[in-house]
Formats: sequence, C-alpha cells, structure tokens
Amino acid sequence: MSLTVTIPTLETERLVLRPPHLSDAKPFIDFVMSQRAEIVGGPVSEGYAARSFASFPGQWVLRGYGYFIGALKFAPKVPLGGFGVFHPVHIEEPEFGWALYDAQHEGKGYVTEAMRRIIPWAWDVIGTNTAQSHIDEGNDASVEVAKALGATFDAEETERANAPGGDFDDEEGPQVNIWRHHKGALT
Repeated sequence: MSLTVTIPTLETERLVLRPPHLSDAKPFIDFVMSQRAEIVGGPVSEGYAARSFASFPGQWVLRGYGYFIGALKFAPKVPLGGFGVFHPVHIEEPEFGWALYDAQHEGKGYVTEAMRRIIPWAWDVIGTNTAQSHIDEGNDASVEVAKALGATFDAEETERANAPGGDFDDEEGPQVNIWRHHKGALT
C-alpha cells in the first residue's frame, strides 16, 4: 500500500512553515518533556511525547490539515515550534494552536506572524467558519496572540469544556480558556 499526502509549505517575511520532518521529533520531544510545556499539558514522558509528535503528520493524513513546523528562513531545518490546526478525533471543533519550543524565541512576534499566514489558508481547508484556541489560565502571552489574531474569549464554551464530561474536565492544573476565532475577524 502506498500513501501520498501533500502538505504545503507557507512563507512569511521571516518564516518558513513547512511539513514536519523526522528530524523535528527531538526538539519537540525535548520541549514537551520540559517544564516549559506546562502550557500545553506537559511535561510528559518520552514515549508520550514521541506519540504526540506522530500526531502531527497523522492529522494531515486523517484531516487534510494539521501543524506546520515553523523555522527561520535562514535556518529552515531548525524548528522554532509548531503552528497550525490541531484537531484530535475526540474534539469536535478545530483548534488554532501554537508553541515555541525555546524561550529564546519569545517576544519576537514569530507566533503572530506564523498564525497570520496560516489562518487565512486554514479557513478554506477546514471547511468551517469558527475555530478555537485552548489557552491555559495565566498564559498571558498566548492570550495576547489570540487577541492580535482577532479571537475573543468564549465564556460559555470555557465553562462547558472545563465542566464534568467536558473536553478538559480530567486535566490537572489551570483552567483551559477557550478563545473563539471567526472567519473574517483576522485583520
């Protein structure tokens, strides 16, 4: 059996947003095993991290969209982080998500730049007019990114998602806040 999936490469002024490569696994695994990954449900074990990385290309196969690996144009093989559409099978609505793997890249506008390129592309591909961003309570930097991307806080969905039986009721740690993106809201 042969399977071919076409994952586009997108570009911004400073970034290449490309398909995940096997060589990106180690930087991702190191990130999600670190304390830095608290904002995305970590730290996790190495085995869990490796399986999570495999979901990046897996979502492209199953859904036709997923996470891009972002890299600086002058160093396209060195991943800054993951950016794109995350849509696991147990979550009804797609999520626009992002994570920088190393703190040295924070505060430089890379996330907003990447997502401003990805979101317009994504609307046509995901086939919906809304998406969410799941942001842990206290992750002020990601809240600022969500606002810059035109997202608004969705109190009703946040309450539902964190209630017993909701998508995040079994997670330890801070509440997960839902930020709502609407097609056309990105300015």
